[in-house]
Amino acid sequence: MKNKTICLQLLLVLCSLNFFAQRFERPFILVKNSERSEILEKIDSKPWAKQIYLGLKKSTDKQVYKFYENPKSYLKNLPFNWSKAEVNQFPPFLKTDHIENGKHRNLDNATEKEWKPAALLIQYLQIALDCGYLYYITQEEKYAYLASSILYSFTKSVQKSKMSTWKGRGGLLFPYDGFREVRVIGYRLPLIYDFVASYLKNGGMVFDIIKSKKINFPLKEAQNVFRTYANITVNYGQTGSNHSVLESPSLVYNALALDDAKEREKWLSYFLTESTQNQDALPIMAKNYKNQGDIWPETSQYLNHSTEILTKLLLVINKYNPSLKLGAKYPNILFALPRLDDLVYPNNEIIRWGDGHRRQHGSYQAYENAYVLAKMDSLKYLQDKFAPLLKNALDKGKYSRKNIEALFWYDDAIYGESGKIKLPRTDRVYHAGIVLQRNLSTTNNPKDGLMGFVGGAHMVHGHAEGMNIELYGEGQVLGVDHGRKKYGKDLHENYSRIFAAHNTVIVNGSSQGEGGWVNLGINSVQLIAMEPKVRTEAISPNHSFSQTSFVDDKGDKAEATQERTLGLIRTSPTTGYYVDVFRSKSKLPNEFHDYLYHNIGDKLVFENKDLNLTKTPNRYMANANEKWIHNKRYRNPGWHFFKDVQTSKTYKKDVVVTFHTKKLKGGAVFMQLHIPGFEDRVYTKVKAPITFESPKPYHKLPTPTLVIRKKGEAWQNPFVVVYEPYHKKEKSSIQSVQKLEIDGIYKGLKIVSKTPKEQLIQYVITQSKDEVFKNENIYFKGSYAVITLNKMNILQSIYIGEGEKLIFKNEEIITNSKKSFFKLYVKK
Repeated sequence: MKNKTICLQLLLVLCSLNFFAQRFERPFILVKNSERSEILEKIDSKPWAKQIYLGLKKSTDKQVYKFYENPKSYLKNLPFNWSKAEVNQFPPFLKTDHIENGKHRNLDNATEKEWKPAALLIQYLQIALDCGYLYYITQEEKYAYLASSILYSFTKSVQKSKMSTWKGRGGLLFPYDGFREVRVIGYRLPLIYDFVASYLKNGGMVFDIIKSKKINFPLKEAQNVFRTYANITVNYGQTGSNHSVLESPSLVYNALALDDAKEREKWLSYFLTESTQNQDALPIMAKNYKNQGDIWPETSQYLNHSTEILTKLLLVINKYNPSLKLGAKYPNILFALPRLDDLVYPNNEIIRWGDGHRRQHGSYQAYENAYVLAKMDSLKYLQDKFAPLLKNALDKGKYSRKNIEALFWYDDAIYGESGKIKLPRTDRVYHAGIVLQRNLSTTNNPKDGLMGFVGGAHMVHGHAEGMNIELYGEGQVLGVDHGRKKYGKDLHENYSRIFAAHNTVIVNGSSQGEGGWVNLGINSVQLIAMEPKVRTEAISPNHSFSQTSFVDDKGDKAEATQERTLGLIRTSPTTGYYVDVFRSKSKLPNEFHDYLYHNIGDKLVFENKDLNLTKTPNRYMANANEKWIHNKRYRNPGWHFFKDVQTSKTYKKDVVVTFHTKKLKGGAVFMQLHIPGFEDRVYTKVKAPITFESPKPYHKLPTPTLVIRKKGEAWQNPFVVVYEPYHKKEKSSIQSVQKLEIDGIYKGLKIVSKTPKEQLIQYVITQSKDEVFKNENIYFKGSYAVITLNKMNILQSIYIGEGEKLIFKNEEIITNSKKSFFKLYVKK
């Protein structure tokens, strides 16, 4: 009886091992062997699947033909360093390195010549990976032979290189940029192996260029290479940024390429659970998505890319081990994917902050990955979120399945209705200090939309920008953030990412970042009040506003407190304007404040005939030759990049400035600025550097920029500018702008405008919180209100964005707990 029990136990163990072996029969990283018949059916029955397969086969077959013509010649084109070859040994690879001024740098700015070894390796490894895909689909050994011969050559040669000892960013073939190496080299190797492992383990041969013959593949050596690349991620690099995310695919895929199950799980744990000094694990990364709607706390392309990578890895690991239910465990990561597309202007360009791009939209492929994962884990609310987005994109031709993963993972079963996506009137990007307002027109024409934002905060890839704005009008982002081009260059470090490149206020010529990521730390813009609140219904179809604050105290020469009120006012379906009130005061003596506004265009024109300008080439050059240390010390505030500097004498009258932007494809547009006059104001116009990602031809032209200087504090009498965009086929609707004051202190504006249908008189009151404005007709306690009359002075509407009480003539309003109010007195 005892022997029978032992035999039964052994049988159960053998069955379990057999089941485990079957479960993890390669391939299994991206797709399993058991899924092959389903994929073949897709190729036969789905046009999009067949197109992916045939496209891949066509390009790859050309490489297979070249290889079979002369395997040795084909493989010898890999970037071997033959000068260091030993007799009868594989030579090492040429290193990929970038040197600037005698110093090794990361590869962001590598020249074409410096990058050539990497480019060749990437090309060959991708050919091998494509062959791996086709071997899996077709089971034709010619593909496995080429793929494994490339992998073999790489395995033999890479082992000749020594790993860098620099834990910060060291690598193997990229000795000063292992961070990039794992992202372009490291992740491909395990995938190649996964697809050809069955060929190799069944006696498949590879070509050896040293011996000029076919030989067996060294499986143990390949396993060591996978461990090495996993180790670069785990024990090299830095935490607390998107670096951990970007390196994770190499870690996960190399872990899954290990044949020993216990070892595989150990290395995989460094992604799933166990952080190191050099690599954040998933639970740490997922903290950035604590609340539904949270996004990765960097700039646009980094936050989007990070979330897309994490979503893909959750899906890969979930397919490997469905019991983990990673979609259910980390649903907020998936929920964050479409978030960037909420932050678009009416022309579909993205608001820009930090090193972000203007056109970096969400990936529909990532949305479909999220949909598949949500389906796996029975997360219906997430399926319902992504299904309409995917259906809408597929129906409108914005998205088509084109890559191999679509063939492996997707089917046609996306259930849901495509529908119009309604964007909210206001939104926030909390980690960037951004408060956004939009007002789309009933004409449904993007050129008639209005939108702007205030923002500023410190983050990885953030800029020291202060309290910055962007403004949209006539189909374009006109009031622009400069953006960025190549990292590490003089322009990027000493202009693009510091104050002078932004629509902000520079205090005492000394505003700067300090501390934090690459010494660009600034405080976050704080919200004081806004209407409507984030993602809630607006009380008025024509009005919104925000009031924010900022402390400029980095370094020791600014020491300023600031407040900015931005109002958006629509006056008709085709007209409207912005009111910008920027208050700034410093604790230091002899203070002065400079208000900057950059607008794409051909020129800016002062409409005042008596405002004379003279050339002042040295006005902003005080710090032009200050010491600059890469990523540590900068030539703040960056305005030494301004060219053709022309400055007025002190001028106290009202000023009108017009930016001319006449070379746009859709015709000339203008941004007109109405600036109430105050004492001690000096006006300067300059040509700032080009604004990146601007519409042609402005992507190659300097950016006209206005600078207004106030000597002394700019709090009681702040910078006040009314911005109106208009098209050449229209006229500026604003007829006059007059400031409202009490005892010489600014309180608001009287703005008269003539729309296509009517003339309006609007009293726009802009105060600090809880302040009071009172004259013969108006009493208002609060931050922001707009009283609209017609040309007969008959009351049309009252809007209170934030306030407690308003009296206009016989009309008295006391707000409720929300402190906002809107009433239309005349039906339109």
